[in-house]
Amino acid sequence: MSTHRAAVPARAGLAGNPSDAYGGAAVAVPIPALAATVEVEDAPALSIDGPADGRRLISAAVARLARHAEVDDEGFMLQWSTTIPREVGLAGSSAVIIATLRALCARWQLTVQPLELAHMALAVEVEDLGIAAGLMDRAVQAFGVPVLVDGEAARPLTVVEPPRIIVAWFLAAASSSHGVHGPLRDRYENDEAAVVTAMARLAELGRTAAAALESRDSLALVTCVRATLAERVGLGIVGAEVRAMADALESVGVAATSAGSGGAVVGVLPPDSSEAGAIAALERSCDGVVVA
Repeated sequence: MSTHRAAVPARAGLAGNPSDAYGGAAVAVPIPALAATVEVEDAPALSIDGPADGRRLISAAVARLARHAEVDDEGFMLQWSTTIPREVGLAGSSAVIIATLRALCARWQLTVQPLELAHMALAVEVEDLGIAAGLMDRAVQAFGVPVLVDGEAARPLTVVEPPRIIVAWFLAAASSSHGVHGPLRDRYENDEAAVVTAMARLAELGRTAAAALESRDSLALVTCVRATLAERVGLGIVGAEVRAMADALESVGVAATSAGSGGAVVGVLPPDSSEAGAIAALERSCDGVVVA
């Protein structure tokens, strides 16, 4: 019996704005402590075993890759699980899709380059399922390293010494990304001056953060992280729960911003600092916390 397994991490947006929606630039990092896992093994017929909310994603991913590779194979079972909290802005759905694609690539002996994999995962959601999505989440998960997504382009960053990242989430603040970005995109497309200007500033913060990561400029990086939160707050897209978690991290000197469109926050731990202080500061304002 053949078995193939793939695990794909969560991701956190570190600086910038969602480039897919606004033609800007953003830096995102993988969070290996949280991941979606898919295992494929031989079976008499195609079946999917795991939480019901992922079956639609997995079925579409299977169909997309089979069409792409012109493979006729229904003699397997997919089992999936995830430790990524749902709808808090850590890219749990795209992790499930990319893990499915990777496990099947191993089964079918296919070679798919990371950027092609990211675009395929994006097509599963946008074209096959009609879900509003963009390249950023899929790019960082496909490459598995920090990534700069700038407009329609994406490149992995060369980071010699990755910063220590802390991520926390509050489940009651979970929401769909469309709930956040739908109204914001309308404001942007209607040329609301404050939104257009903020998006341009956020894009530059994304590019500056990418350069800071590659040059090991920790001061520039944390400046971009803090400025990103300020811009997002000004746009009215940061909830009170995320503000509370970010404030808790800032109280112990950790630069923080919202990790995505839901109820999660990401912070950059200063060099040589103790993570225990940051975790303790978050104790009353979050449901979970991991350090990457």
